[in-house]
Amino acid sequence: MIERGSQWAKEMQTFLLDRYAYASHAPPLHGQAAEEKRQNYRDIRAKAEVEAPPPEPKPGKGRPKRTLGRNVLRRLKEHEDAVLAFALVEGVPFTNHQAERDVRPANVKQNVSGCFRTQQGANVYARLQAVISTCRKQEKNVYAFLRALFAHQPVSLLAG
Repeated sequence: MIERGSQWAKEMQTFLLDRYAYASHAPPLHGQAAEEKRQNYRDIRAKAEVEAPPPEPKPGKGRPKRTLGRNVLRRLKEHEDAVLAFALVEGVPFTNHQAERDVRPANVKQNVSGCFRTQQGANVYARLQAVISTCRKQEKNVYAFLRALFAHQPVSLLAG
């Protein structure tokens, strides 16, 4: 949207990046401060409504075609709590990159093979991927952990 010259998109980007910079070194906002930021967010959305109004319905046709800007704006409105969660809730990351990285191997596996042959096979694969992902996050040696696991030696992924 910014590349297409949208002022509201640039303003929203600046707002979210400022919130990210603040949230990365300060506690989450509460009370009046949180409500002020929500209002700032809503004000930018209101400007977007003026800058990118909905298309005029054409008589005899179905619903009007939604533009890219209107789709983004609709999602920003519907998912306001999720969009602002990183700034208002402690422990919520700014992006979902880690979640996407955790899901990607299963997606690739499914796309390459077409599907999992059985539900049990899918469950086993999901459990192994969860163990591997957890080992990496806890900076444990994945190979050594899996070797110990399959050798029926005691292992633990509990933090601490």
